[in-house]
Amino acid sequence: MRRTALAALCALAFSSAAGAQEPDLSGRWSGYWVSDANGHTGPLHGRFRQIDAGTYRVSFRGRFAKVVPFWYTTKLRVEGTGDGVAVLGASQRLPLLGEYRTTAVATGTSFDAAFTSRTDSGRFVLTRR
Repeated sequence: MRRTALAALCALAFSSAAGAQEPDLSGRWSGYWVSDANGHTGPLHGRFRQIDAGTYRVSFRGRFAKVVPFWYTTKLRVEGTGDGVAVLGASQRLPLLGEYRTTAVATGTSFDAAFTSRTDSGRFVLTRR
């Protein structure tokens, strides 16, 4: 994921600003999450709402261990755009997890995010419903 984000940032740096289009991520998404630390995985759903030109409020909900529900809401900032791709990022303190950071690369139909916290790291992979 980090290589994908770096490649996307490089592509954005060299793309023409005049022809660059930011994808609209608003709406409902679905997919899965996976932990790099322990291999746990489960279903994941996201609801993206655009707050302003550079920010999305995203509500994630999923399941851990097949039956334990969780939810997480964050504001993802658009850090770069170009050729239908957006690079997004967020950082916030969460109870029990400490600093929780997210970096994502998204198009109008795919969302691939890496997350890190004090005790875990992994990915959120979503596609448009």
